[in-house]
Amino acid sequence: MVLVACALAAIFAKSLRLAQVCALLALAGSGAFARTYAPVPHVVVPPMEFLSGEPVEITGHVISDGAVLPGTGLRERFDLQTEAMRANGVTFTEPVGIRATLFVSDWDENLEIVATEFPRLAYGDRVKFTGRLRLPRNFRNPGAFDYEGYLRGLGISTIASVKAGNIDKLAGGKGHQLGFWRSRIRRSILEHINSPVYGLWSREDAPLIAAMVIGDESGLTRHVREEFQATGAYHLLVVSGMNVALLALAVFWVARLVRLPEWAAASVTIALCVFYAYVAGLGAPILRAVLMLSVYLIGRLLYRDRAALNATGFAALVVLVISPAALFDAGFQLTFLALLAIAGISLPILERTSRPYHTALEYLNSTSYDLQLPPKSAQFRLDLRMLMERSACFLGRRLARFAVIGPPRFFLAAYELIVVSAITQAVLVLPMRIYFHRAAIVGLPANLLVLPLAGVLLNSAVAAIALSYIYAPVARVAGFVTAATLHWTLRCLASLSHLRISLWRTTDPSLTIFLLAAAGVVIAVIAVRRKRLFALSGIALLLLSAGLAAFGRSAPLIEPGKLEITAIDVGQGDALLVISPDGHSLLIDAGGAIGPTRGEFDFGEDVVSPYLWSRGLDHLDVVALTHAHGDHIGGLGRMIENFRPKELWVGINPPAAVVRQLYEIAAANGVALRQHTAGEEFPWGGTNVRVLSPPADWHPKSKPMNDDSLALLLTYGNTRALLAGDVEHRMERLIATESPQADLLKVAHHGSATSTTPELLQAVHPSFAVISVGYHNSFGHPRPIVLERLQDAHVKTYRTDMMGAVTFLLDGSKVEAKLASGR
Repeated sequence: MVLVACALAAIFAKSLRLAQVCALLALAGSGAFARTYAPVPHVVVPPMEFLSGEPVEITGHVISDGAVLPGTGLRERFDLQTEAMRANGVTFTEPVGIRATLFVSDWDENLEIVATEFPRLAYGDRVKFTGRLRLPRNFRNPGAFDYEGYLRGLGISTIASVKAGNIDKLAGGKGHQLGFWRSRIRRSILEHINSPVYGLWSREDAPLIAAMVIGDESGLTRHVREEFQATGAYHLLVVSGMNVALLALAVFWVARLVRLPEWAAASVTIALCVFYAYVAGLGAPILRAVLMLSVYLIGRLLYRDRAALNATGFAALVVLVISPAALFDAGFQLTFLALLAIAGISLPILERTSRPYHTALEYLNSTSYDLQLPPKSAQFRLDLRMLMERSACFLGRRLARFAVIGPPRFFLAAYELIVVSAITQAVLVLPMRIYFHRAAIVGLPANLLVLPLAGVLLNSAVAAIALSYIYAPVARVAGFVTAATLHWTLRCLASLSHLRISLWRTTDPSLTIFLLAAAGVVIAVIAVRRKRLFALSGIALLLLSAGLAAFGRSAPLIEPGKLEITAIDVGQGDALLVISPDGHSLLIDAGGAIGPTRGEFDFGEDVVSPYLWSRGLDHLDVVALTHAHGDHIGGLGRMIENFRPKELWVGINPPAAVVRQLYEIAAANGVALRQHTAGEEFPWGGTNVRVLSPPADWHPKSKPMNDDSLALLLTYGNTRALLAGDVEHRMERLIATESPQADLLKVAHHGSATSTTPELLQAVHPSFAVISVGYHNSFGHPRPIVLERLQDAHVKTYRTDMMGAVTFLLDGSKVEAKLASGR
């Protein structure tokens, strides 16, 4: 209560000094509260006997509506809380949060055929199913997304895979009444958005409208998301504080238009925005926006000076009191940095530049109003009146007024939009680089093109949905306005996203870049309220620091003079980063999904690229494909797009669709294709590269096979490494005849029993080996017999499933192994 009292006193105190003291006390109190009472996310983990990979019978209730996931194959994801779990005669009744994925094992390309197998679960539904459980696991690489922490924050400890035919709905329901109503309202709204019965939008437009209006992102493809991200307009695609602000503005304007008293207009606006937040989801961005709006409108009713920074600070304090961990959330930081850019930098600039002219344009017919204005503003009004009187002789009074006042208002609005967009983009460059490795360089023109219509897009969509419950023909008119605005937005973003500069990707910033960019923001906030020279200098420093944050390169984390080979943790797949002694870079494979059912998770973008960016690498000299299985080729296309290598090394691959697609991506990005076969030997980056397979006369089968693999022997001084792809015993016997002695062996085929034969181990005689393999994978890799062979040969073996990314440094005389975890 003391904390809340200090916060309210800071907002409503008449004395500036008292307000500042109260604000500091509230800030200190929130920090003490967060430190002392911060709730630690606690989740219940099932006993190990339920995580053995055997089927588990689960009874529970759904805590989030099911969502059909994009990708190949039909899949539905939902979260539930268990009531009972049974396996091997053991029952566990503690509530466990589970994220379950329903899938159809034998799916048809015509998804409508199998759609009936999906129960389309809703909040509160009680279900019973049999599935396999596992714990979520992060990729053990620097820069990897903390998926375990993300789920833990949602109360989820376990992941389940369930065949669609193995789930049954039970009678009754369980949950909170507010949750039931929210689920029903959302499902009803989604039906009105998506159903052709109401005819509001096409099948292509409906998923975008659903995401923008109520935050349902299940229908969005990865391509659409990245198009918005690359242009810096992703805030349009998600429900954010901007949605609340635009909706509140429209509601308040309509309420005042129909002559509601100001208190009634404010009350209606707050009530509708609270309802909107309830339906869209009370996430941190929505909660912040509703709090700020409420403080602002209540302050207006109390005739207080409405300071945007005060409202922003109050909302931040409340959010941090409710959830102290939000301080480290990317969305929290981005939202408040954007608000800081607008309220702390842009508005003071506008108050000193365009606002006097805006004020001068008000009540232009009132000469008594001139006396309240500065001399320059009063003179500006006199000049406008003179122009209107002269123009009225030719145009008439109304047209003359529009012709004289219209252009200044238009240019003032355009100027303010440019200032706010430019300052906001400059402030957000650093966090965009940290969290998304994007500079959003085209963000300014993108927002200038689409932001003016953002209010029309959102409010016409809300109006269309609301009217569809009353009279569909009128709703379709509003829906037509929404669709036209959306298509304009998509055309603008599509044209900008194809520009080469919009694809600019950046590494993690160095500490120097971080401090300079942050200093630019702080100086701008302080200087913008000072004298003109200081203000201009502050803005110049902000723009310079933003340029540094966007284009400044961090020194790559490499060890010159050594050959580095790093096995990146990509789960059940391969990705090897090779750094030559003189700093050249080679990536061999990039992981990928296996099996017919695949989501939109991209190993190149989501796993391998973040690791390279965390190392300060923003380009690759060469990428190589060992063979065309999904767990090797899957992420390479995105790696080519992100890192623009000069060459793509390949062996002999079948003309499969995935291979043709990779070659097309390489050609589109100006990457030279180099085919290598056994017997070739060439220098590269201070090392010697010898190709051991495939043979020059190799004839691949119609589908990719393990023995298609490109196997390389790298030599630096007296140290060598054999990178064997997924070759099996047939090809290993051929390699063994080529004197492939090496200090380091990349174990083929993830430790399968079909590879790492005694003949190969005897020929290679390695001291170190590394196995790239998925944690608790369904193939049983690495096989015990392979581990026994390595142990019998006295090979020190490292595994990515247990140790994460593993780095080997070859200095020409010895090999040193290092783990990313520092162990």
